[in-house]
Amino acid sequence: MTTLEHSIVMGGSMAGLLAAAALAPHSARVTIVDRDPLPVDGPDAFAPRRGVPQGGTVHRLLALGEARMEELLPGLREDLLAAGALPRAAREADPVLDETPPNEGAPAAPDGPLGTDEHDAPGIDEPGTLWLTRPVLEGVVRRRVLSLPGVEAVQGAVGGLLTSADKRIVIGVQLRGGEVDELRGDLVVDAAGRSSRAATWVEGLGFERPRTLGTRVHVAYTSQRLRLREGALPEGTESLGQPATGNSPFTIDLEPCGAHEHILSIAGTARHQPPTDLEGLLDMVALLPERETADALDSALEGAEPVGEPSVAKAAGAHRQLWEETTDGPAGLVHVGDSAAMFTPLYGQGMAMAAVGAVALRDTLADDGADRLAARFPRLLGALLDRAWEITTSRDAQIPGAEMLVDGAVVEELPVPGSLIGAASGE
Repeated sequence: MTTLEHSIVMGGSMAGLLAAAALAPHSARVTIVDRDPLPVDGPDAFAPRRGVPQGGTVHRLLALGEARMEELLPGLREDLLAAGALPRAAREADPVLDETPPNEGAPAAPDGPLGTDEHDAPGIDEPGTLWLTRPVLEGVVRRRVLSLPGVEAVQGAVGGLLTSADKRIVIGVQLRGGEVDELRGDLVVDAAGRSSRAATWVEGLGFERPRTLGTRVHVAYTSQRLRLREGALPEGTESLGQPATGNSPFTIDLEPCGAHEHILSIAGTARHQPPTDLEGLLDMVALLPERETADALDSALEGAEPVGEPSVAKAAGAHRQLWEETTDGPAGLVHVGDSAAMFTPLYGQGMAMAAVGAVALRDTLADDGADRLAARFPRLLGALLDRAWEITTSRDAQIPGAEMLVDGAVVEELPVPGSLIGAASGE
């Protein structure tokens, strides 16, 4: 059912691509705007993008995200396998998600709105069925989305919002550095992620700026793609890992990523920076106090050949803009993905929740159309984000030196989701 003439998506990363897929059945035309070119053919289609500096690190597509993406793009799993993703042989313990000590972090959450709705969703922490890299996942999703009828990509930087004369309705975006200076439409979706300036623009229009919640745990990653020798891993083992412990603030993962390659990734928290070279990474593995794990990793990495250079990335922690709390805002503008909630990358929830938000956007348009979408959708999305947010922040709180933030100021603890004004109120 087409309810929109032209929808504009700010950002061509995973959240923006999935939002475009959600909009395609309900909009005659969908335009994705991104600073980077968004190739679908040739070697660049699966190359790391400048706008995704974390693309070389280990990426886990949780079962929830896989299921939601499959809803939006049927047959996606087969396309990913054809592009080099590997099926996981079995459900293995995840050193980050499964080894949180009792009462130190939220449960795996098989219940709640993400586990009992009409989609019969997997638990928020349930591992997916594939080993893959971010460039492969994004490249396949991008190719599928840009092949949908009416969906196109435009290169450029969004420099501001276009509005009606009374500034009550967003009617498009201003562009810089592209072939056109502006795009006009009847819906703008903010999927610009951590670089989004939407809150500042909305405030400049005279509307309320959303309250923010966040954590600071200062995650730093170094990842190296490797080609392991034949039989390097113990028989029946696909991956090896060691979670952070009281003796070490570093999480170590060795996981397959397709093309007969593996990724060795070491993540430190609380400003503990892992080495940024392969020799340093191997030395850190050798010095692990957990000797059984260290010996297994040492053996697996013996004779490994590096593929390319190490990839380095950092993240402060989690960040959430409470658009669902605002009682007044411009029509024609909604926020998805990291522009609504950015999750600490240690737990692999970001892409899954972007997919949850995209399906919610599609279903909202299908059920109720576009009328008052900017007022209705933030509250729906906020309720869906609450449980994943609780898991992320409660786990972050266990990291030594973690800081909880409200509007950028350090507090002793974050408000519980049930206390959020927007989530608790009606329309």
